[in-house]
Amino acid sequence: MKKILIMLLVIALVFTLTGCGVKKNIEKKVGEKITETIIEKAVGDENTKVDIDGETITIKGTDGGEVTLGGTKWPEVDYLPEFKAGDIISAAKDGDGNVVIILEKVEKKDYDNYLETVQKDFTEDVAQMETEEFTLFEGRNGKGNVVALQYFHQDKTFTIIGKKENQ
Repeated sequence: MKKILIMLLVIALVFTLTGCGVKKNIEKKVGEKITETIIEKAVGDENTKVDIDGETITIKGTDGGEVTLGGTKWPEVDYLPEFKAGDIISAAKDGDGNVVIILEKVEKKDYDNYLETVQKDFTEDVAQMETEEFTLFEGRNGKGNVVALQYFHQDKTFTIIGKKENQ
């Protein structure tokens, strides 16, 4: 009898612990579905598809356009070199290849090295500015792609904006 009671308590404990994980997973999925529905309704096109995968939201329109928001991985772009230092806190990319990447914990020397690399390809319509608060670079490459780099000295954040020229 004691063994049966202990066995039932162990089974109850296992189901309780498993249930907590299942409950969290269900709550997460329901939350994602509600968010997807709200975004789809806000866009105003019932055929717009929204996919939430962890911290990344992908919105696909009926016209073939696509926007990906969030995420902490470098987006696939063929006109910008990958910045490998710091931590990506947000990366957004649209269906045309335009990107906005926000990083933190970036040292000035890492920004300077990246700037030096970017300046080799983005040599047209160059604008640069440096203040106590930030450093800014903007340029265009021979294919018409544009990049804007902004580094904030005090909080060591770095924003990369890339505009892909449609071809």
